[in-house]
Amino acid sequence: MFVVLKRVVIMQVLIVISTVSAFAQQSRKIDSIIKANRLTIYKNPDETIRIGDSIYEASKSSGDKVRGLILISNAYSSKRDYQQALKYCLRADSISKKLDEPNLKANLLNSIAVIYQQLKVYDKAMEYLDENDRYMDNHPVQDSIYLRATNNVVRGLIYKEDLSCELAIPFFNKAIEQYKKLNTANEQPNISITLYNRAYCFLALERYEEAKESFELSIVYAENTNAKSLKAFSLKGLSEVYTHEEEYQKAIDVLDEALLLAEDVGDLILNRGIYSALADNYLSVNNWEKYQEYRKLFLENQNVIKESERRSISDSIDELTANYAQKTAQLTNRYYIYTGVIILLILLTVFVVLRYHKKAKKSLNNLKLRFEEVKKARKGMGIL
Repeated sequence: MFVVLKRVVIMQVLIVISTVSAFAQQSRKIDSIIKANRLTIYKNPDETIRIGDSIYEASKSSGDKVRGLILISNAYSSKRDYQQALKYCLRADSISKKLDEPNLKANLLNSIAVIYQQLKVYDKAMEYLDENDRYMDNHPVQDSIYLRATNNVVRGLIYKEDLSCELAIPFFNKAIEQYKKLNTANEQPNISITLYNRAYCFLALERYEEAKESFELSIVYAENTNAKSLKAFSLKGLSEVYTHEEEYQKAIDVLDEALLLAEDVGDLILNRGIYSALADNYLSVNNWEKYQEYRKLFLENQNVIKESERRSISDSIDELTANYAQKTAQLTNRYYIYTGVIILLILLTVFVVLRYHKKAKKSLNNLKLRFEEVKKARKGMGIL
């Protein structure tokens, strides 16, 4: 009997160990997939969304589900669909509340801050950045260098957009140095993005040589990972430096290269910027035919963007209406439930009171009868 029991215990221990090992292997595999897809987010965001969705659906652990949702959110951000990106991040945040995974929690806080910055809700973005800094100060976060670098980029963007480029540039410089410390291929797109934004600050401050240098470096880092959209954006930025310097043909040559890359990317905002810049530069060299061609493409693209935004607003209204109807139905159901419970309690209270009253009345009558019987007995015995 003891031998059998011992075997059962050993089998249970082996099952637990194998289960834990399986979960650990699955998490490591998912981490590898996510790290690999950091590079494909800008090349093929739709494929990244599909992979993130499959991770979410197939995962048994809450942590891996959160990782899948963050990947989907980042892909939507690369497509500039920030409402969808925020939706998936907030879903991940609701799942992560009970998780004890500092690295994952810190990554999620960063992702939410980035999206709020992209939505231009700067106070919320700063709130999440500050929360993440405090969190990393008090928890052992493996990706702390990467996350602090990203925090500095986001702070730089907020200062660039809301305050001044003079304040933003030091944050961009600090972020670039932090990314370089990691020395991995995954950081190449982030360095490219940071250099691109720093370059626009130099451009705004009319520091054209520094702007040109930053755009050219941004192009190099984008090429290192074949990030076509990042390279196209940086080329467009470089063309603006040439335009400011009145080197219009150089600007046109750079924009033609950007346009070839943009055809594979399908970013409407990028296309609009390139068409507009080409039209302006051709006008500057008195090429009326080319100006009209790209002006027409710009206007057509602008109409597509407006229609897309209109549909997005319509979808948001439909979603809000559906959510409102759902919440109203839930509140109505709660109202009926609470009302039913209150009525039931009132009826129960009335029933208890009536029952008590009936029992009390019966007891009183019994006492009266008993009193009368005692009284008659005393009278019969001649006792007054």
